Amino acid sequence: MSGLNHSEIDNVKPTEEAVNEAMQNPGGWGYVLDKKYPKTGRILPEAIVGAWKVNEKGLIEGPFKS
Repeated sequence: MSGLNHSEIDNVKPTEEAVNEAMQNPGGWGYVLDKKYPKTGRILPEAIVGAWKVNEKGLIEGPFKS
């Protein structure tokens, strides 16, 4: 999913990319990563800005959790 800086987390709305990824990964979480970390390889816990819950139908539900 798209990257953010930790300072940009207020009022986060799912991007089209986040919605599409959620549809491909039902029943889990859609994570947003801090832009300063690379998107390749192992993702460090400190790179996670927050996430949305993805329901069993692949739809994002509930608020963004940071």
